[in-house]
Amino acid sequence: MVFDMEYLLILKNLINYEAILWFCALVGSGMILIQFLLNLFGLTEEHIDEIAIDALKFKWLSRQALSGFLMMFGWTGLACQHEFNLPLMPTLLIAFLVGILTILVTSSIFKMAKKLHSPGSIFNIEEAVGKEAFVYQRIPKEGKGKITLSLQNFTHEIDAVSLHQEELSSFTRVQIIKKLDNHTVVVTTI
Repeated sequence: MVFDMEYLLILKNLINYEAILWFCALVGSGMILIQFLLNLFGLTEEHIDEIAIDALKFKWLSRQALSGFLMMFGWTGLACQHEFNLPLMPTLLIAFLVGILTILVTSSIFKMAKKLHSPGSIFNIEEAVGKEAFVYQRIPKEGKGKITLSLQNFTHEIDAVSLHQEELSSFTRVQIIKKLDNHTVVVTTI
């Protein structure tokens, strides 16, 4: 036990733990601030959300989690030393646990945020086949016009050609027969 205490005292004198805590606190806070400003101005790229540690499969270790760990480890360690006058080992243990808790909370937030992904108003033209619509822009003989239809609570405007290559005037009620390509359908009058 005496050897362990002497070893810790020598180690404490060799390493300036307060400087390490200040370094972690300031670097972590600086990284959080930079990430916030980049996100605020839309200058980040989505493909660099995760640190390249795929070999170790640390999916929970992101830039935000690492920044949060450093920031909370540093500030918690400094608070334990200066405000509560705790010894070195409890200070480091509490700071480490708070840093790990920060990583877990950050990863949970990002997992929940990924579940909020929505396809939005993605329109699949195959869903329009068989539906009724109105000619929006005249469909000339052997040409393209536009139709409008309501699908999934949205109004869509689609290019259209007539089934019998006849002219269809605006506001004519039509039925979509088939898909011609990814942007055009074939219609016939009702």
